[in-house]
Amino acid sequence: MIRTFTSDEIRDTFLEFFVEKNHTRIDSASVIPVNDPSLLFVNAGMAPLKRYFLGEVLPPAPDLCNVQPCVRTNDITDVGDRHHLTFFEMLGSWSIDNYFKERAVELAFELLTERFGFPADKLYVTVYQGDPALGLPPDDVSAAAWERVGIARDHIVYLGEDNFWSTGDTGPCGPCTEVFYDTGAEHGEEYRPGGEFDTTSRYIEIWNAGVFMEFDKRPDGRFERLRFPSVDTGSGLERMAMVLQGHGSAYETDLFAPIVRAVREGLGGASASERDVRIISDHIRSSTFMLSEGVVPSNDGRGYIPRRLLRKAIAVATRSGFQDIDVPELADVAIDRLKGAYPQLGRNRDRTLELLGREQRDFGRVVRRGLDQLSGLATGPGFRISGEEAFNLYATQGMPVDLIRDFAAEQGGSVDEARFTELFSAHRELSRGSAGKSDAGAPKGAVRTLAPAFTAAVGSATTEFLGYERLDSEARVLAVAGPDGPDGPADSLAEGEQGLVVVDRTPFYPEGGGQVGDTGTLTGPQLSAEVTDTRRIDGHHVHLVQVTKGVLRAGDTLELAVDAPRRRATMRNHSATHLLHAALREVLGDQVRQAGSLVAPDRLRFDFEHPQALTEEETDQVERLVNARVLVNAGRDVQVKPYQDAVRDGAIAFFGDKYGEDVRVVSFGDVSSELCGGTHVNGTAEIGLFRIVGEGSVGAGVRRIEALTGEAALAHTLDRDRTLKQVAGRLRVSVEQLPARIEALTAKEHRPARQNLVSAQSLAAEVREPVPGRRYVLLVDPPLEPKQMADEAGRLGAELNAAVLFLLPDGAGALRIGVGVPSDGPGTAKELLERVLAVTGGRGGGSARFAQGGNITVPLAEAAAAVHTVLEGAAA
Repeated sequence: MIRTFTSDEIRDTFLEFFVEKNHTRIDSASVIPVNDPSLLFVNAGMAPLKRYFLGEVLPPAPDLCNVQPCVRTNDITDVGDRHHLTFFEMLGSWSIDNYFKERAVELAFELLTERFGFPADKLYVTVYQGDPALGLPPDDVSAAAWERVGIARDHIVYLGEDNFWSTGDTGPCGPCTEVFYDTGAEHGEEYRPGGEFDTTSRYIEIWNAGVFMEFDKRPDGRFERLRFPSVDTGSGLERMAMVLQGHGSAYETDLFAPIVRAVREGLGGASASERDVRIISDHIRSSTFMLSEGVVPSNDGRGYIPRRLLRKAIAVATRSGFQDIDVPELADVAIDRLKGAYPQLGRNRDRTLELLGREQRDFGRVVRRGLDQLSGLATGPGFRISGEEAFNLYATQGMPVDLIRDFAAEQGGSVDEARFTELFSAHRELSRGSAGKSDAGAPKGAVRTLAPAFTAAVGSATTEFLGYERLDSEARVLAVAGPDGPDGPADSLAEGEQGLVVVDRTPFYPEGGGQVGDTGTLTGPQLSAEVTDTRRIDGHHVHLVQVTKGVLRAGDTLELAVDAPRRRATMRNHSATHLLHAALREVLGDQVRQAGSLVAPDRLRFDFEHPQALTEEETDQVERLVNARVLVNAGRDVQVKPYQDAVRDGAIAFFGDKYGEDVRVVSFGDVSSELCGGTHVNGTAEIGLFRIVGEGSVGAGVRRIEALTGEAALAHTLDRDRTLKQVAGRLRVSVEQLPARIEALTAKEHRPARQNLVSAQSLAAEVREPVPGRRYVLLVDPPLEPKQMADEAGRLGAELNAAVLFLLPDGAGALRIGVGVPSDGPGTAKELLERVLAVTGGRGGGSARFAQGGNITVPLAEAAAAVHTVLEGAAA
């Protein structure tokens, strides 16, 4: 009889066993991978440890163990059965260049039979059968080891690719041996040697007792031998609990019981199946964990995974009659169950629940309509939903194509996903608009044009970077690449020509980490050239130059000088970005994470993950904090240290960025410490004044702050002060009396039915004219009621001689749009509205002069960007 263990006891027993066997216990990593672009999420216990297996980093000890949270979505369609999950905890042990197959099998058998009490006759093991085509032999060594410790020969099963394991398309991999528990005859036929081995019902995998890392899979599909062999083991805590607690599914264990109970209570008498209950429980639990780690739901990338899971859970609940599902309430149950093992769930509870609530509001209000439309497309056995129908559901109701696919499959139908993909790609290209433009204004086209010639010319040349300490130097030209001539790429640049130059040493900083590349000059005897940009191309340090006098050749010795005022302004903005990041985390919480940045000489831009707009008080507090830290003149400290040491010491690293073994840490006092390769001021007082000039949304859950420093911030402040004085003078009051005076004027002029609610004069500068004769202006959230749009559009259109569009919230969580076209304008309002709704979703209609639409469910900023894209594209 197997002893019953709680999930906490299973964790403790596993770790205590391996610590007794001289394994060092290590902390778990975030489910967000660092330095691994091949993964959206950590999907196995060894994923954060890849560099140990590759020999790139020395592990803290040769033998390790821990419990690692994992997210794995490749089995998402199987969720709802007995044991498949999207989020799970992996009990793992590793031996790196120490013991191998025989010892791994011995440890596995001892832990399972002696510590957990599994009867040996209830255990089955699988080993790799080999693949002659890949040159991989059968794993007879593991099979013999299992038989030697006490597993019967007829309980050892040879399998194919299921027993060859890797963490991704590339990287460490090897054959594995897995342990299965026989859950009994009520779950299927008994295995007979030579027959099919059922790994889904009767025989449940409880441990991958050894992935024997012998190979490194290369991008071209080749297998190379690793420098040394290693062992990686992993046991899903939820599956182990299912067996040790005597349950028929993982959803009955103490890990799931609270949230499953809450879901059932919420469903009440609704016609939900057991599978529906499990899907809702799993998807909400999984999404809650991802969001607690700082992920923000979005339509692509990492954020798409929790959004997909949440929408599936909401749709399943709605279809089952659970109309009033409360996602945050269910998530709160999951947080309470897991926060003991993962404290960040409790620390980030408020932010997580807020994000979940927003996702429910955004999708919940349209899911019923989407499901009704989807049901109407299910016309009988074998039905097929067209790509156009699927895209319409996606565009107008926010139904992801995989959700459409799931529901169609459940009712015996299918979806034309190829056609959907075509329509979606066209929609995405239209929505991108001018996304490829460079914020910094750098001549990227020239770099792309010359890059092939450069690659041939530069070879293995490298450049020593001097720009942290100095802004000028002497250097020798190693390689030049110019425009193609009749004999191929030019190896010199004459007066008036543009090309790429690599030198042996340079003070010019290349674009990277958000910081723009340096500009300046190259001079020599009879030679002058302007450096218009500095980049890294194919790992090389490259200058884009324009020769203004003489001829530039490989082998020349030149004087290099960075544009010093421009660099110093850029350094001020880069250091201010670090202080801004620290201030945002202090005001809004440690969950704030950088999502992008631009550090230019004239301004800085900082994108960060946060679910809502900053209040006026929060913005003011952030601005004051940064200026306070500027005034104390905290000195800059730069250290180069191992990556793990830097993160352990508190330096902020950005998930998704790729770092080497040693990293550069830039700190300002005890306020800010970040991994950064950019250039910075010596002390924060050099930043001067810091002013926030803009805050807004750039996507779901991502905010953007634009700010100025130094002379630009001073000029902005003086200009604002001058404007205030002018306004005060016109109103014949002091600046201090302005608010009261404006309030009095507003109250005096307010009328129940105001005319001319929007001034045409104030909009004149905002009228766009993509091509001559096609003028338009878009007003986002104007001071209008929907019933006032037609009159205002007609009046403004005539005064501005332009098409006028209004985009405003309808008060019920969606958006309305009004389109007015003057009588002599090109096209009709109805045609223009139809083009806009094709991108934003929603529906509407109207006449040649005025049309309006509603039920637009995308965010206001996203809708405005889409409208501009359509209007610019339509006029092209």
